[in-house]
Amino acid sequence: MYDVTIKAQGIEDRGYHCKDGAELRTLVYGVFRVQGEPVKNDSELIAEIGGARSAADLGGVGSVGAGDCTVAVAEVEDWTEFSCDGHESLYVGLGETVRCDGTCGPRRRFDRAALVDLSVALDDAELDATGGCGGCGLEAGQMCAACRKCNCERHDVCVRPSADAAE
Repeated sequence: MYDVTIKAQGIEDRGYHCKDGAELRTLVYGVFRVQGEPVKNDSELIAEIGGARSAADLGGVGSVGAGDCTVAVAEVEDWTEFSCDGHESLYVGLGETVRCDGTCGPRRRFDRAALVDLSVALDDAELDATGGCGGCGLEAGQMCAACRKCNCERHDVCVRPSADAAE
């Protein structure tokens, strides 16, 4: 029923589908959870999610702020469990043939795997923004002492500083 996009600085937008308001609330609360952000007022957040749903139901796009992320909500008109650009006819099965382009697949839902994936992506983006490397998980102060690069680079020519130089 809803196309949902999670947007945050430093990561690619992540798209999911929610069949109803309960799934949308679960998604928004999950976005707060992966950031370690407490929800300050449940009733205000639920009202904000309801406002985003109403905007989507009226043909627009609603949004909810969730910590450092934004959750954009748009309505899906012809909801099915599968997404396919070829099944646009309402009369499939009543004498009209199915015009499938072969791209049928289940709609992407926000489940535990998506929650973990979002958590890792946000953590990596935070490391990148603070001078570290999200790819190898090093913070800025953990880079190679010789070349100041991360573990994603080869260090064949790096020479560790002597113990005397460190003191």
